Amino acid sequence: MHRSCGAAFLGGLRRAMREASLPRQTSPSPGKKPGSVLRSPLRALAGDVEHAHTPGHATEASGKELRLQPALAARRFAQKAAALTTLYALNKALAVAVADAGLHAPSALIGMFGVIAALAALTRASREHADAVAAFFAPALDWIQRWLPLFYVPSLIMLPLALRDIAGRDMAKILAIIGLGMPASLLFTAQVAVGIRALCRTQMEPQPPPRPQLSFSRAHHVGWGIVAVIALAAAVLGPPDLAAVGRAGFLLAATVLGFLAGSALPPAAARLAHPLVVCAAAANLGAAALGALTGAGYLATLRTFLTKGAGGAPWGAGDLLMSFLGVVILHFGFRIHAQRRLMMRHGPEILGSTALSALFSLFATAAAARAAGLEPGLARALVPRSVTVALALPIAERLGAPAPVVAACVVLTGLLGANLAQPLLDRCAFWDPIARGLATAGSAHGLGTAALARSEPEALPFCALAYALTGVISTALVAVPPVASALLAITA
Repeated sequence: MHRSCGAAFLGGLRRAMREASLPRQTSPSPGKKPGSVLRSPLRALAGDVEHAHTPGHATEASGKELRLQPALAARRFAQKAAALTTLYALNKALAVAVADAGLHAPSALIGMFGVIAALAALTRASREHADAVAAFFAPALDWIQRWLPLFYVPSLIMLPLALRDIAGRDMAKILAIIGLGMPASLLFTAQVAVGIRALCRTQMEPQPPPRPQLSFSRAHHVGWGIVAVIALAAAVLGPPDLAAVGRAGFLLAATVLGFLAGSALPPAAARLAHPLVVCAAAANLGAAALGALTGAGYLATLRTFLTKGAGGAPWGAGDLLMSFLGVVILHFGFRIHAQRRLMMRHGPEILGSTALSALFSLFATAAAARAAGLEPGLARALVPRSVTVALALPIAERLGAPAPVVAACVVLTGLLGANLAQPLLDRCAFWDPIARGLATAGSAHGLGTAALARSEPEALPFCALAYALTGVISTALVAVPPVASALLAITA
């Protein structure tokens, strides 16, 4: 396995080094509509390969190029697959190494900082080789960013199970605290970032416009629709082993189709029904329909979506999607490295705003929970609401909060941020990508990051740093006995 991954990596790296210097034809053909491009079925399946355009004059050379397009698409698809496999294997190897070392830290975050350090060292040693590595991984990184929200949605899909044991009165208080707390953290972080920049007298430099996000093609919808039909037939009509595979396949297809439908909404509709909400609703409707057809029921079917292998249960669709979360965080390392000069220039506001944001969120949430009269367990479960689940759970364990409620509060905060962060920042006139990225990730972690990065990719590196630093700083703060004691006293 490791030998084949290494061979794939080296082969793709050599191709990337050969192709990095080749000019790419990107100008559209005169007289042609933007949609009139020749695409092979393989290019449609790959989904993220750039559209090829023919030159203005039909020549023998251009005809040869058109005939070579399927081979070029196949090579790019193979490169993307090799790069994704390499990142996936690296993430799994890191998880094993961190567990064997007895470290109590998310392996993917360690990997992200390792990627940043490795790329920085390689750039100093040989810029040519660093560019070749970046070129090799580029198709995989673009694929990850394109599908980024999908990898964060399983926790949102499981909310009906996480919330059903919370009393209605307590649920109303929790929603009120999150509904006020997320915007407060968002605007506080954005204002701190702008304030520190003013104190340091750092000028914002104009940034190049981001590449437009490719829309999903009809092939994506048709392909996943076919998967849904075949998987549904297997789940309903097949023997037990095949039915389990069919159930996971159908719920995965329902989730992806919901994401595709949400992504296709016009802006006016997306403001009313966020793509992540559409995605989660489609998955839950799929679980309800499948439960009715098989007789298992809605909740029992939904439980199979995300099992985490408990009791030897097979992986569900949610487990497959969440297995890419570590890869997503590793991909952040490449994005941060690409903006390293800008990161260094704005270092004080990045570090200062994330540290103050973490401190504000922890103590303001604890005070709000006490004022609302929540019982201690629920109050403490709210405290790490602005921290990604992987780090919120260790914080909750230190505070003695119930893990399922913590996860639900984190997901609700992220959902609210995914829906409201951009409109609130627009309304309050925070326009630059640094303040927007830091504020969104600092207040709404992964779900907020995924939503913002989809429409504002230039903010992604700042989201990634704030996403990591807010969690790390919050964990470090709660590990300090006086801070933990203060939070426990406030929520007592």
